[in-house]
Amino acid sequence: MGCLSREQEVVMEITQALAEYVVRTGFADLPAEAVTQAKRAVLDTLGVTLAGSLEPCARIAGEVIAAEGGQPVATVIGQGFKAPPRAAALANGTAAHALDYDDVTSSMRGHPSPPLLPAVLAVGEETGASGRDLITAYVIGFEVQCKVGRGLGQSHYPHGWHATATLGTLGATAAAAKLYGLDVERTRMALGIATSLACGSRQNFGTMTKPLHPGVAAQSGVLAAQLAARGFTADRAAIEAPLGFLRLFSPAQDAQPEKVLPDLGNPLDIVAVGIGVKKYPCCYGTHSALDAILELRERYGFTADDVDWVTVTVPNSGGQPFVKAGAAGGDGSTGDREAPPVGLGPLIHPRPTTGLEGKFSMQYCMAAALLDGSPVLDTFSDQAVRRTEAQALLRRVELVQAAEPAEPGRGWAEVAVTLKNGTTVRTRVDQPRGGPDRPLTWDELVAKYRDCAVRVIGSEATEESLRLIGELEHLSTVSDLTRLTAGRRTAATV
Repeated sequence: MGCLSREQEVVMEITQALAEYVVRTGFADLPAEAVTQAKRAVLDTLGVTLAGSLEPCARIAGEVIAAEGGQPVATVIGQGFKAPPRAAALANGTAAHALDYDDVTSSMRGHPSPPLLPAVLAVGEETGASGRDLITAYVIGFEVQCKVGRGLGQSHYPHGWHATATLGTLGATAAAAKLYGLDVERTRMALGIATSLACGSRQNFGTMTKPLHPGVAAQSGVLAAQLAARGFTADRAAIEAPLGFLRLFSPAQDAQPEKVLPDLGNPLDIVAVGIGVKKYPCCYGTHSALDAILELRERYGFTADDVDWVTVTVPNSGGQPFVKAGAAGGDGSTGDREAPPVGLGPLIHPRPTTGLEGKFSMQYCMAAALLDGSPVLDTFSDQAVRRTEAQALLRRVELVQAAEPAEPGRGWAEVAVTLKNGTTVRTRVDQPRGGPDRPLTWDELVAKYRDCAVRVIGSEATEESLRLIGELEHLSTVSDLTRLTAGRRTAATV
């Protein structure tokens, strides 16, 4: 390396080191806790994918894929047919994120499983992978996308990139390369190809295109590995090079490539940082506040009619408060104060008019919790968001950004409710229920899975799939599980 410092040498080796890690890591190298976390993630993600398969965005994706045809290799979950692996990954990744009910991790400031598991399942069916192969590929993909995420600058997300999609493309590629059995050089090429396939704009939050992001990431991961397997080339340092992934996706030139490799594989982020499982089917940025307002509602016994004003204070995210184009300011007729409605981070819809927008509105989530209690899937229908009482109440919710920043993985929120009798009650939640430090129990995950799955595949297939996921490391072939998740084909996909 001549006169380069050791730090510079390490930075120059990122793509190579990641490829070596993918190839050398096997099931026997995984700690027991990583296997447990992977199984929890499969259970949760498969459940929300099944429920998400009923959503219009997933159905449209399925219709497009069915119309194109192709070899019936991999299951399109919940839609009753098989498709080529890339196509199945696209449909299933879209369905996995359709409800915004899927898991999160602070390592990548996004959703790890929706791009990752659909790629693993599609390629796993194609290659005859076992349950152990699935777990190994999932953990490897998780580690790659999260460790690369450490090297991205803080500017990545505030400038509009959706990390679930950008980093998820690399994770899906690593997992697919593992299942295809690529060697180090071809895995390195696959990762390089993936850097040019990564994309995803946060401007599309609250529309069908947001769940498309992990679908495209899963599809791109499979494509990158397939191309590389056949000798397709890319730059050998595409992640760390001056014009590579890390610097390209750090708009403020704040990439930190030196942070990617020091802990690669030890400790694994899936264990050391962990996964947050969603208790509510909406943006994770609302969950601490939802826990807080539901706690206050239960403790003090007030109803929505008793509430004059709600103030939600959240950590400083480094971004600027904004009003999404088209959001109305206060007019005094519905309880609005003079300041326009504010959005922060991913919560870009202070005045939502659709169910999808409601998932990214702190104002609506607080109003819904006051009106209905704990949010459920039906809370985020267009009809529910457009209710007169919800629209009136959300105009009495303000969102404030504190000077205090969030600690990694701790999206705290403080909620203050002022009642019409002049009393103000408040509480703070430091991490929502379901977060890594406050995990849902296995029984709670099972209950969530049943609620999501039974409406699509019925009780018998739901219970059998639960059994197989519980014994995933002993499963001889992934297809034994995916066949139970097929569901029924609709007229539009015949």
